[in-house]
Amino acid sequence: MQRQVLITGGNSGIGYEMAAACVDQGDHVIIASRDLAKSQAAAETIAQEAATTGQIGTIEALALDLGDLADVDRFAARLGQRLDRLDVAILNAGLFTNGTRALGNGLEAMIGIMHFGHFRLMQGLRELLVATPGARVVVTASVAHKLGRLRFETFDAPKKHWTAIQAYAQAKLANILFTRELAARLGEHDVVVNCFHPGAIATGIWTELPGPIRKLFGTVLTDTRTGADTGIWLACDDAARQHQGQYLVGRKPASISRSAGDSDLARRLWRDTEQRLEALTQTG
Repeated sequence: MQRQVLITGGNSGIGYEMAAACVDQGDHVIIASRDLAKSQAAAETIAQEAATTGQIGTIEALALDLGDLADVDRFAARLGQRLDRLDVAILNAGLFTNGTRALGNGLEAMIGIMHFGHFRLMQGLRELLVATPGARVVVTASVAHKLGRLRFETFDAPKKHWTAIQAYAQAKLANILFTRELAARLGEHDVVVNCFHPGAIATGIWTELPGPIRKLFGTVLTDTRTGADTGIWLACDDAARQHQGQYLVGRKPASISRSAGDSDLARRLWRDTEQRLEALTQTG
């Protein structure tokens, strides 16, 4: 049976590489992003390359704006109507904004998209994942989480961040806390949830990051395929199923900050996110 794979932000960078790798192994891949035209072009290129190698995978592009909660709900409902299984969800979409700004729903843009948008998407797709034996969730995290701390009062008040670095690092910290708590909640349903750090990629979001974060990543840049390797492994390799709720670098569990390992903080973030999403979707 052909696996069904969803990748957010799959039209460039490591998302593109993960999409291509899944198609190469015969999966049906859906890349979802706000820029549908760019995603369609990426899907066409991946399909053409796969055809030349005789692979049997398939790929399509769908529009998804993670900064618009109503659009996230529509997307999840549409997918739920189309699919009876979801084998892999790769939550990869990310951004760094020069300066902080709010989304239309009032949330700070980086945590609003990378955490709240993906959290809402997983709420909508939970039943599909639970119904799929051996389902996996892979989250693109970052070593930048080590610079972050959760300041709940900034979630809907971007100007309370002194710098955009703080907002980005906070969002990446939220990614790891979300991964750990989602793994705890879905583990009994045979859903494996992990996150990974891709390294310093010489394209895409790396070009937007400020000096302090680049220094944390290190001076050696990797190409997108190398950066995607751990994500591909988590999504595709049977050996990766031994890990649950882990943060990995180079296919191995890696150290995380004290805040990222705080289970009470992970549960608090989960409850806070649920409450905020409920309020935002009722008023929106």
